[in-house]
Amino acid sequence: MRKALFTIFACAALVGFVGLPMLQAVEAPADMTIKVPAGMTATQAEVAFSHKGHAKIDCKVCHHKGEATQKCASAGCHDSTDPKDKTSEHSFYKAFHDMKSEKSCIGCHKKEAKGPTKCPECHPKKTS
Repeated sequence: MRKALFTIFACAALVGFVGLPMLQAVEAPADMTIKVPAGMTATQAEVAFSHKGHAKIDCKVCHHKGEATQKCASAGCHDSTDPKDKTSEHSFYKAFHDMKSEKSCIGCHKKEAKGPTKCPECHPKKTS
């Protein structure tokens, strides 16, 4: 009887451990455009981004401080829109361009040795 009860609890725990996070999973948009937040002036073109193309990467790598639906420029995250701030942990610019951080676009692309790492590869010239 104890063995059967243990097996039932073990199976329930496994289902809970594997199944519950799947119920809370957020359906990421397939394609989106990354724009500078309000209060910041864009110096380059907007960046096309594909969540589908990054599906093999755990969401928490990029969304490292909160919910997967939280945007990078959310309060308390990368909310510094000061154009001179390119070094603080709250810098919106640094969130995407920090070559030393595997959480930033350029840092991850350099580590993986694939994906864009140069300005025009992400920020195409605007066509008129």
